[in-house]
Amino acid sequence: MSVGGQNLWASVLWLALFVAVAAVIVLIVVWIGRRRGSTTIALDAADTLSRVWLAAVVLGVIAVVIQGFQPFVSLADVPAALDWPGRPDGSIAVTGDVPTLESATARAVDITAVGVTAGTRAAIATGALLSLALWALPAAIVQVITRQTLTGRTFARRTASALTWGAIGFLVFGTTADVAQQIGRNLLAREVLPAAHSGGALTSLDYLSLTLPLWPAAVALALAALATVFRYGAALETQTAALRRDTEGLV
Repeated sequence: MSVGGQNLWASVLWLALFVAVAAVIVLIVVWIGRRRGSTTIALDAADTLSRVWLAAVVLGVIAVVIQGFQPFVSLADVPAALDWPGRPDGSIAVTGDVPTLESATARAVDITAVGVTAGTRAAIATGALLSLALWALPAAIVQVITRQTLTGRTFARRTASALTWGAIGFLVFGTTADVAQQIGRNLLAREVLPAAHSGGALTSLDYLSLTLPLWPAAVALALAALATVFRYGAALETQTAALRRDTEGLV
């Protein structure tokens, strides 16, 4: 989540407002839980926040669809070669202790463009949708865990299955979302920026670099291990219930 303002204090204020809204939601859930005499307030709060999270993801999907019909495309961190060998305004550098810009270089820029081809738009939208699917995974897993725990089935097989599918989801969506976003950025740069050999101050790169993220594999491994723990817990609960029935039968 990112916020912005015209100055530092405005940005901090927006960030504080976001935290305050989340805190108010939690406090409301806690207050309702105490009035009802609930003993699972933390689970209730997690359940409510995960549903709010999923609702935000749905709004994000709607925003991506709407963006697809807009005449312009805005994208951050587009790979480009920005190179000013001298001062951008062409003036002479001032000597002394005055902070003065001598040159500027960058390898990524934020771009707003019009007339982008359908293929590039599709790649950008695909990356955005895959990223939203990735963001939805934690909330979906929390929903399953809290629902099963609140019904007294903490180590239900459904929880273990949710963790397993979550591991697969993080591996697939985490990898493909990142790569699709990189492809979208590169295609946009090649369409709207002049070639690297054109000699301009802002050009596309003369190579196309794609990076395969490794963190989805680490998260998937952790979730798979947690799924194994829950399966063991489910088997242990089944054995305990069977022993209890046998003991009651003997009595």
